[in-house]
Amino acid sequence: MRVKEILRTATQAWSPATKHPVYLALGTAAQQLDASFNTSAVLEIFEMDFADSSMDMKLRGTLPTSNRFHSLIWVAFDMEVKGSSGRLIGGSESGSVTVFSPDAILSAAEDAVIGQSNKHTGPVHALDYNRFQSNLIASGASDSEIYIWDLNNFSNPMTPGTKSQPAEDVSVVAWNSQVQHILASANPSGKAIVWDLRKNEPIIKISDHSNRMHCSGMLWHPDVATQLLLASEDDRLPVIQMWDLRFATSPLKVLESHTRGILSISWSQADPELLLSSGKDNRILCWNPNTGEVIYELPTANQWCFDVQWCPRNPALLSAASFDGRISVYSVMGGRLQQHQHSTVDQISASFDTSDPFGTGQTLPPLQVPQPSVETTIIPPLKKPPKWVRRPVGASFAFGGKLVTFESPNVAPQQQQPIRRQVHVSQVTTETEFLQRSDELQAALQSGSFSSYCHGKISSAPSDAEQDIWRFLMVNFEDEARVKFLRLLGFSKDELQRKVSHQTTALSTFGFIHYQALLVGNFEAAVDLCLNDGRFAEAILLSISGGEELLKKTQQRYLHRQTNSLISSVVTHNWCDIVQSCELDNWKEALAALLTYANLEAFAPLCDTLGSRLQADGTEKCCLQACLCFICSGNIKRLVECWTSQRDCSSPLASALRYLPDSPDQVHTLIHIYICDPAAQKQS
Repeated sequence: MRVKEILRTATQAWSPATKHPVYLALGTAAQQLDASFNTSAVLEIFEMDFADSSMDMKLRGTLPTSNRFHSLIWVAFDMEVKGSSGRLIGGSESGSVTVFSPDAILSAAEDAVIGQSNKHTGPVHALDYNRFQSNLIASGASDSEIYIWDLNNFSNPMTPGTKSQPAEDVSVVAWNSQVQHILASANPSGKAIVWDLRKNEPIIKISDHSNRMHCSGMLWHPDVATQLLLASEDDRLPVIQMWDLRFATSPLKVLESHTRGILSISWSQADPELLLSSGKDNRILCWNPNTGEVIYELPTANQWCFDVQWCPRNPALLSAASFDGRISVYSVMGGRLQQHQHSTVDQISASFDTSDPFGTGQTLPPLQVPQPSVETTIIPPLKKPPKWVRRPVGASFAFGGKLVTFESPNVAPQQQQPIRRQVHVSQVTTETEFLQRSDELQAALQSGSFSSYCHGKISSAPSDAEQDIWRFLMVNFEDEARVKFLRLLGFSKDELQRKVSHQTTALSTFGFIHYQALLVGNFEAAVDLCLNDGRFAEAILLSISGGEELLKKTQQRYLHRQTNSLISSVVTHNWCDIVQSCELDNWKEALAALLTYANLEAFAPLCDTLGSRLQADGTEKCCLQACLCFICSGNIKRLVECWTSQRDCSSPLASALRYLPDSPDQVHTLIHIYICDPAAQKQS
């Protein structure tokens, strides 16, 4: 589809591939007139801003010139110098070859012309540059003149050899893409000559025996050094011939789809299977030279396109210059095209003075022309994916340890037959132990035997810490989990009840010994006496008999004189204080107190608070203890985060664990994770 357009009748040259942003240089075309009959000449540089959705090209520099151009190229000479944009070389109708500085044109400097030579005696129709030495330029003109220019010493060109006879115009010159000392030239009569610049002589001549070839274009194969293309402008033979110098008696292949003569060809350097051609049948075709198939056709107006060129930097783009005074930039990737049918009527009318056009004093009548129409066309993409979007190799894992791979076969560039590519599917097993443990877990999940599975993991655990993890996990699948968590922490509820009963008996006995002091019935005085003597048990018992107010007062005095925050928390139900202020060495006691006394709503947040304090310590031991707190609270996210902080987090599995969502099967998921990460087993 068309992406940019400007009204110009000009020769064109893209900036080199290394240049950014992308520029397009336009030089006023020789032997052409626009609708205004303007005879001036100019060299312009436009920026291709593809982020801008409009069709406009942004003019960045302009330079008036004394001659119009038959040919224009942009070479990457001296671009290794910081800030350099290379060189523009133009071949003019007067026979001059001029070297321009794009940087000077872009900055409107005065020294834009770096060098100029009038060595040629006729119009310079042909220009090309050496792909290996960007300072070497070849030019061709009339009278069989071919010169080799060195941009480092522009005043003294050399010739590839003796002029060919009979003398005729040189329509095209082309450097070989693989061998730097090989140059080819072609004449309108259809003859092509291959020159060896080391010997300064021709090494082979190619000509079509039909004598109907009028050579309008010649290109070397981007990859095969011995193959080249010749395009014919003759309407009687509108073909593109592919020649191989090893079999130069006849063309290797002939591309035939144009119905009238071919004006221009361009071979993609990014994909040798893409060849552009434009002809006098108003068609721009894209070929696969290997198969001879037309794989894309550009929509064009009813005008000849005399020059097409691929964009070196963006391989999907091409530019086309047509005789209707239009330079268009297209994309071969398809899309929607709103094609405006422009009219040149306004431009022609503007060239005349409508009040007195020829001095007759008469006014031109208004022209009756149809209004411009807008047509929307769906442009299909290329029939084959271009090389720059094709993966040379690829691999992807599938379920069940399957690995799918493909690669491009190594074939000779000159092979013409389609290449059959293969996709390989293989079974990959790298962690047999991992797969075995995964199968065991899947069986446990299907059968629901979680407790027995955890019991088996406890018996095979390599360390006490590993056993503690699995013991706490197993409790989640059993009844009375909080009671069993207490046992795992080393506390027995029955034992605690026995100790409490013993202590109560002792207090009662001790209270009986001092009963006589209460005969007067002053319980408050008796309590004060006990507290002052440090007999706290007697004080509590006596305060019970003295009433609720005395009991509350006695508790407060007792707790104020005690340093054991656990007792205070039990009496006042202030569990937040105990988990925030207890010594971390007493984490078991704090967790046991929560399991015994905390209600269901407060239990999980309090366990998380205790676990956070342990995790903040940073040591592996405390992080493991924090994991047990998070298991008790059922906080899977915090458990996984704490657990993975002490494991090998370079594992993709370990990284993914941090983002596990909450679900009814959190504990099952946790077990799955812990089993299926081999690195975790080794570091536990």
